[in-house]
Amino acid sequence: MSIREPGDVLIVGGGIAGVTTATSLREGGFHGGITLVEATPACTDHPPLSKRALVEGATRGELDLLTKERAAALNVEVVVGVEVVSVDASAHTVLLADGRVMTAEAIVVAVGAEPKHPVGYGDHPRVMTLRGYDDAMAIRAVAGAHSTVVVGGGGFIGAEAAASLRESGSRVVLVDPHEVPGSHVLGDTLARWLHAMHSEQGVEVRHTRIDAVVSDAHDDNAPMQVALGDGSTVAADLVVVGVGVTPRVMPGAERLVAPFGISIEASDHWDAARLDGMDAAALLLGTTPALRGTPWFWTDRYGHHIEVVGDLANAGLTGAAIDIIRAGTAVFRVDGDLLLGAASIDDPMTVRAARRIIDRGVRVDRDVLADPSVSLRRMLRG
Repeated sequence: MSIREPGDVLIVGGGIAGVTTATSLREGGFHGGITLVEATPACTDHPPLSKRALVEGATRGELDLLTKERAAALNVEVVVGVEVVSVDASAHTVLLADGRVMTAEAIVVAVGAEPKHPVGYGDHPRVMTLRGYDDAMAIRAVAGAHSTVVVGGGGFIGAEAAASLRESGSRVVLVDPHEVPGSHVLGDTLARWLHAMHSEQGVEVRHTRIDAVVSDAHDDNAPMQVALGDGSTVAADLVVVGVGVTPRVMPGAERLVAPFGISIEASDHWDAARLDGMDAAALLLGTTPALRGTPWFWTDRYGHHIEVVGDLANAGLTGAAIDIIRAGTAVFRVDGDLLLGAASIDDPMTVRAARRIIDRGVRVDRDVLADPSVSLRRMLRG
């Protein structure tokens, strides 16, 4: 812990972790200067990209985590549209792509992750990833009622993109080699239910891999031929790559040392990144980061809102845990009378109660879990 606050703070990265660091510093009483540098034109909230942006065409401003008005109210200087290329930890400086050098006593690096792009997908301009606002708009410009889109990857990004593209009227072919994508995170019961939604909504699901994307070198507008591992091909107007992400590497960030130099690791989910930002602010303020509750995240597909808390995949256990299904609206993972994880479909209150049960170590009754007429609050009171 620091014995004093830094005089000023420079935050690299305008995602939820970086923006939360800035807002949490002000909420914690920090009066020094705060500068936030973001490579893209705005501090964009990422979860709506595969939903509101892709389907509804939401403007960049609608998804801005730190608007000019809010930044002014917080007295935060926001520098957008320029990338930080390196950090000098010993000199407390960052080098921007336009040649400028910025200095601050404390530096926080929160640059997140970038999409994986396997070699077999090629570099055609209509082979795209979905990570930023410009990506969503580029995909939206090609997709539509008369287009065929191949989505490579059935994890969170790929599945949400497939659902949104199908909602937009595209013919969608979802390609993933796993029979039940996401089961290592969501558990088999919930993952199967979610994966089955694709076929129910008219998405063509292929349990194989993409071997190559072949295009006409002389005609960028011609359909691409997507060669699959099962020997078939799909003629596609667009290929969306959703096979996961890797942490972005900021040269020099590895030498930052707390409390006046913090590098926030890329998080798998929005809420975890938000909490990382809160923790970074606490360290800079010389206070102890707050205890975290059980990890929680959400996803939206085909008009359904799914929330997940805890461990549904039985990670680290030996198979003693079982799934309890509540009338198609929730799944609970239990080991004896201990609740390990829960997920709800269009029922967020159930997950909120489940999170409190897990955090408090409350013992559960399996019959109550399975009965949709009984609120989980009963177990909290008991």
